[in-house]
Amino acid sequence: MCKLRICITAEEFFPFPSGRLRRIYEVARRLAKDNEVHIYCQRYSETFKGVMDGIHLHGVGPFTARPSYPMRLSSALLMLPSILRNGKFDIINTNWLLPPLPSYIAAKLKRTPIILTSDGILWHHVEALHLHGYSMPSTIFGCMMEDIDVSLSYDAYIAVSKGARSELISMGVDPDKVFVIYNGVNLSFFDSIKVQERKEPTICYIGHLEARKNVLDLIRAFSIVQREISDAKLIIAGSGPLAKKARRMVKDLKLSDKVSFAGKVGFKKSAEIMKSSHLLVLPSLIEGFGLVLAEANACYKPVIAYDVPGVREIVKEGVNGYLVRPRNIQELADKIIKLLGDDELRRKMGEKGRRLIEKRFTWDRAAKETFKVYNHVLMNA
Repeated sequence: MCKLRICITAEEFFPFPSGRLRRIYEVARRLAKDNEVHIYCQRYSETFKGVMDGIHLHGVGPFTARPSYPMRLSSALLMLPSILRNGKFDIINTNWLLPPLPSYIAAKLKRTPIILTSDGILWHHVEALHLHGYSMPSTIFGCMMEDIDVSLSYDAYIAVSKGARSELISMGVDPDKVFVIYNGVNLSFFDSIKVQERKEPTICYIGHLEARKNVLDLIRAFSIVQREISDAKLIIAGSGPLAKKARRMVKDLKLSDKVSFAGKVGFKKSAEIMKSSHLLVLPSLIEGFGLVLAEANACYKPVIAYDVPGVREIVKEGVNGYLVRPRNIQELADKIIKLLGDDELRRKMGEKGRRLIEKRFTWDRAAKETFKVYNHVLMNA
């Protein structure tokens, strides 16, 4: 197995808490053990440079704590000269939304094979579902960039789920070029977190507070749960454009003493919240994979989620959790009540979930399969 010089491009990078960024970091640091790995991304820290866990970091564009779309686009475009200055790479692996175009141009100029990793279509779904909370310019721009990304002819595509693969194919991508490589979970990290489960029946939500994640449905469902289980608690961890609306809804429903907002949390804190809770709920309307569900299962916690592509590849109905019809708030509440009221059922589902994660969703497996795709592309270049 020869050592490769690998270029990975992304808008952002670890430690921002998201499934996409966790994947890039976990796969990259494993590849870096036997290869030379360079990551180019928007500079979100004035100290973003040097080497971390064997990964060579390259921040491009001006530093800004809260970049706008024009700023993010300009940073992405600056990847092109930065990549070109850094010599010849064996392969380029880009992640959407904004980096694929400059990465593709760099690949063609350098005559380097290029792979696109997709964690699912977003903006076309936002438009189709008429989700509120996204501006019209952002939606139009997002759809345009998704169309551009898919229109480019890559040597291969990596999809994080079968659902993400189907979306690429529906947009015209050659099925023979799309490889499904699931995200993983760092089991040793979660096992190292030592916290006690709360005495009160506790539900947790961990994720960005935006329309597609749909936390407002969970708050509505929790108000129903309260009528049956008065001592139940809900922890909402995350930040985003719906934060104020979520807090206002909690106040209007007179749930302020039952719902706590943890704000934006890091990976350790999110793991502590999961482990101290009795179950995790993810009412997303759009998910490429839903990594937080796998992480909760890794903590021996059952999960409840809306039945959407990507999610249903993790959650097996009645085995490690429950799938609920999207926007069915009463059904969501009923499943929460059922799990909170049955200690033995939660224990069995949690154990089955952990075994499922150990078998199917590990970062070592994701890294090995990614490297196989790299070699497949190089052999056929």
